[in-house]
Amino acid sequence: MEGHPLARRPKKIRIGVIGAGGISHAHVKGYQSNEGVEIVAVADVFVDKAQEWANRYGVEHVFDDHRKLLRMDEVDAVSVCTFNKAHAQPTVDALNAGKHVFCEKPMSDNLRDATRMLKAAQSTDNILCIGVHSRYDPPQRQAKRVVAEGGLGEIYYAETCHTRRHGNPGHTFQRKASGGLGATADIGVYNLDTAFDILGFPKPLTVSAVMQDVICKQGPPMNAIWQYNPQEFEVEEFGVAWIRLEGGGVLVFKVSWAVHANSLGRTYFLGKKAGLALDPLEIFRTEFGMMTNTQPTGMPNVDRWGLQMGAFLDAVRKGKPSPVPAEEVILTNAVFDAMQRSVAKGGQEVRVKLPEL
Repeated sequence: MEGHPLARRPKKIRIGVIGAGGISHAHVKGYQSNEGVEIVAVADVFVDKAQEWANRYGVEHVFDDHRKLLRMDEVDAVSVCTFNKAHAQPTVDALNAGKHVFCEKPMSDNLRDATRMLKAAQSTDNILCIGVHSRYDPPQRQAKRVVAEGGLGEIYYAETCHTRRHGNPGHTFQRKASGGLGATADIGVYNLDTAFDILGFPKPLTVSAVMQDVICKQGPPMNAIWQYNPQEFEVEEFGVAWIRLEGGGVLVFKVSWAVHANSLGRTYFLGKKAGLALDPLEIFRTEFGMMTNTQPTGMPNVDRWGLQMGAFLDAVRKGKPSPVPAEEVILTNAVFDAMQRSVAKGGQEVRVKLPEL
C-alpha cells in the first residue's frame, strides 16, 4: 500500500471555522494555499452571515452556535476568528472537545482568559496555535538567528514599534464589549511578540505604562485609512510601556492606531557587540576601526498566511508541537495586563503577573 499514489498523499485535515467576520477570509486564503485541507463547517451567531460565508466557499455545514460545530466528528481542527474578546470560550470548548485550534491573535484581551486557553491546551494535550503571522517574516527569522548565535552579544536595551498615524479599524475593535483593548492588543501584539521572539522570550518583570484615547474621539480625518463612528470609541489608541526584563535588559514597547506623527521609530536591539534594527533589517558594528552597517540582500517575499496555516496543518498531521505556542504568546497578555494596572496607578511601575502553570 505504501507504493500506491494515494498512500503518498497527506492526510486531509478537516477544518471548522468559528466566526465569519473579516479575518476569517484571510484564514481561508491561507488554508487554500496548502494541500491536504478541507473547510467543512462554519459557525457564527449571525446565521445569515454564516450562510453567506458558506455559499461563498462551498461549505456544507452552517451553525449559529460553535458548540454545534464542535460536535461534528468530521472536524479535526478549528480556526477561531471571532472578535478579540470572544476568542477564549470557543478555544477552550474546542480543545475540550478534542479539536486542535488555530486562534487568531491576540489570544484574548485579558490575561485571565488567555491563561484559561493555555491551561485547556495543556490539560487536553491538543494543539493551540496563535495566529501571529509575523513569526514567518524572513527578516524577523534572520534577526532571531543573529541574536541566538550571539551576534549582538548581551542585549541591554531594545525598542519595538508599530505606528498607524490614523488607522482605527472601528466597529468591534473600538468597543470594550467586543475588543476589550484597542491598539495595544490588536496590532501591538505583533511588534511586542516580535521583540520577545527575537530576544528568546525573556521573563518580563515590571512595567510602567502610558495609554491614551483622545485623537480617535475627535473623529477620523477624510483621508484616514478607515472611517468610523467616534461616538462608539471606547478603547485606547496609543500605548507605551517601559518593560524591565529578567537578566537586566529593558524593552520599550510603542504602538498607535492614531498619533500626530509619521512614525514612533524603528524596532531595534542594542547589544554590547553590535546593534540590529528591522524595517529594513540592518546590523550595526564597529569593524576594522570603522563604523559599518550591513543590510542583507535578496530577502524573499513570502505568503505569511499560507506559511502559518501550513505549519499548523503539519503539526496536526504529524503530532508536532504548536508552531506558535500559547506559552510564548501569553507573555504579551501579561504585559498588556500590567500596562492597564500601571495606568490605573498613574503610570507607576508594577510587577508583571505571569500565570502559574
